[in-house]
Amino acid sequence: MTRIMILEDDEEQLNRLQDYIRRFEQENSGISLDIRAFTRATNLLENYRCDVDLLLLDIQVPDMTGMEMAKKIRQRDQGVMIIFITSLSQYAMEGYSVHAFDYILKPIRYDSFCAKMKLAFQMLSHQSQGVWLTLKTREKAQRVRSDEVVYIESSGHDIFVHTLQDVVKVWGTLTAFEEQLKEEYFVRCNSCYLVNLKYVRAVHGDFVTMEKDELVISKPKRKSFLLAIAQYQGGSR
Repeated sequence: MTRIMILEDDEEQLNRLQDYIRRFEQENSGISLDIRAFTRATNLLENYRCDVDLLLLDIQVPDMTGMEMAKKIRQRDQGVMIIFITSLSQYAMEGYSVHAFDYILKPIRYDSFCAKMKLAFQMLSHQSQGVWLTLKTREKAQRVRSDEVVYIESSGHDIFVHTLQDVVKVWGTLTAFEEQLKEEYFVRCNSCYLVNLKYVRAVHGDFVTMEKDELVISKPKRKSFLLAIAQYQGGSR
C-alpha cells in the first residue's frame, strides 16, 4: 500500500487530481493506493505522521505556500517523496531546496501526469526493496529485511543492528554489512554507524536524526554523506 497525501485548495483541480490518481492505479496492476486530500496546509501538517510515501503539493495555497510546508515536513521527515504542483514553472525550481523529486505544471494533463507518476513509483519501488540479512547472535540466527534496519552500529568488538522493532547484538563487522548493503542505500555517517537513508529524519549541524536516535556525522564523512542524502531524496542515485 502506497500512502499519498495531496494539498490542493482548488476543488476542481483536487477532484481532477484524485481522478487521475485512481485512473493510474487502475491502469497499473500491483499498485494499491491510500489517498488523503487536504485543502489547507495546516490541516495536512496536523495529520502528518511520517508514514507517507508521496506528497503532491500545490505551491500556492491560501494559508501557507506549499514550499513553506515542504520545509516544515522536511524538518520531521527526510524520506518522503515530494512532487510540487504549480502553474508557474519558476516556482518549481525552488523545489530542489527541499529535495523535491519533480513538479507538475497546471493545467494538469493525464499523459504527462502518468509519465511522472511512473517515474516516481519506479523510485519508490526501488527504495522499498531490500535484501535479507542473517543476524547471528549467541542464542540463534534470525533473518530481517534490510528495509527494516534503521542503522547498524559498531561499538568495540560488537555490532548492534537497530531495526524498527528492537536492537540485535550480532557477530560480524561493520565493513561486512556495508559490503552486503552497498546497493541498498546504506551509507556511513562516521566510522561507527552505517545508516539507512530511508530513515533519515533530519540533519542539523553535526548530527543526523534516525527515527528517534541522533548520530554524529564525522568531518571526513560529512560531504559524501550529505551528497548521498540529496541524491537519494531527489531520486537521482
